[in-house]
Amino acid sequence: MLRLFVMRHAKSSWAAPGARDFDRELNERGNLDLNKVSKVLVERNYIPEEIYCSSAERTRQTFNGISPAIPDTTQITYTEKLYSSGLDDYIALIQAHDRGKSLMIIGHNPMCGALASSMAGHGEPSLMEEIAYKYPTATVSVIDFECENWMDIAKGEGTLIDCIIPSSL
Repeated sequence: MLRLFVMRHAKSSWAAPGARDFDRELNERGNLDLNKVSKVLVERNYIPEEIYCSSAERTRQTFNGISPAIPDTTQITYTEKLYSSGLDDYIALIQAHDRGKSLMIIGHNPMCGALASSMAGHGEPSLMEEIAYKYPTATVSVIDFECENWMDIAKGEGTLIDCIIPSSL
C-alpha cells in the first residue's frame, strides 16, 4: 500500500506591487493554521517518508511550519515543477517517484485540489464532496493506493481516508 499526502500551501499575503507571485510569504493566519495542522499530523501519525515541495516561498514556509511534525529522516526535494505545472505534470512527478511507501506533495491550487479529487475515487462521501468543490489553504488530503509501486497509481484508484482542513480544527 502507498500513501499520498496532498497539501496546499498555507494562507499567504498578496504580492506587493512589483513583487513576483513566486516570492509571496505566508501571513499570520497561515502560520497559525500550520500549528494546528502539525499537531494533527503527529496525533494521527501522518508522517511522510519523502516530500516534494514547490520551490515558491510560501510553500517553503509551509514546509517549515509543519517541520516540527516531520522527522529529520524525511527527505525533502524542492522543485519548480510544482509551481507552474498542470495536473498531468503533478501525477507524472508522483509516478516517477521510486522510493518509500509515503509521499507528501506541498503545492498550489488549483492543482492540489484537482490532484486530490482526481486521484481519490473512493472514500467517505462527505470528505470526497468536501475536496471536490473547494481546497482551502493548508488542507492536507490523505489518499491510500492498493499498489506497491508509485508508477502504478492512477486517477480514481485511491481511497481518501482523511482530510485535514484547518478551519475545521
